[in-house]
Amino acid sequence: MDRRSGDRSERVDLGKFTLVRYSSHGKRFEMVVNPEPAFLFTQGEDVDIDDVVEGGYIIFENFSRGLKATDDDLAEVFGTSEDREVAKLMLKKGELQLTQEQRRAFVQEKRDEILDYLEKHAVNPNTKSPQPRQRIDNAMDAAGVIINKDEDTKAQVDRIIRQLTSTLPLSLESATVEFVVAPKDTGPLYGFLQGAGEPINENWGGDGTLTMIVRVPSGLVAGLLEEVSDKSKGRVRATVIDRSG
Repeated sequence: MDRRSGDRSERVDLGKFTLVRYSSHGKRFEMVVNPEPAFLFTQGEDVDIDDVVEGGYIIFENFSRGLKATDDDLAEVFGTSEDREVAKLMLKKGELQLTQEQRRAFVQEKRDEILDYLEKHAVNPNTKSPQPRQRIDNAMDAAGVIINKDEDTKAQVDRIIRQLTSTLPLSLESATVEFVVAPKDTGPLYGFLQGAGEPINENWGGDGTLTMIVRVPSGLVAGLLEEVSDKSKGRVRATVIDRSG
């Protein structure tokens, strides 16, 4: 069957849909898809191909001109002209035409996890101060960072930091903080400090004074010190004794 048969009246209006494009062997192919399930399919999720493809599995040579690809061309390039197999190969090999806003929306939950992690754990290695969340978010957009919604957050963070190195200095760092708490403040602060990070050591003086050493993400240090000071009305002595990556 010659897939070029038919006229422009058979074309599918894109509307809320988008295209997957693939070029090979000097030929271009285009397919109309639903953006979100198509994106999830390309991310390796278990999505029914019937939910991805729109318009009856028509593979176009040029969608805007209404030209359909022939079976011979499909067989030459994809090794098959079977509709669903060609569609799957198009999605695996081709370029999904999504806007930055669409990509962001489809992975927003994972993006938020990554931003949370960077905000807490990453600092500017030159100043040892946290980078603002919005600045990190903007830098990720500018660098074209790709978020994989199913990949481990920490693994993506390492890659993203490397990708942003030239535009936004970031390094993962934690701080070891020593808190010396007067007896009258140990009640409200003991549990709070234990939950603030990883307790490293604690020691009780004969007069009830608590010395606790806690390891926390560097991005949280400033906020933690401020909160401890507020809770104790400035009576707790806090010292950052170490910072390391």
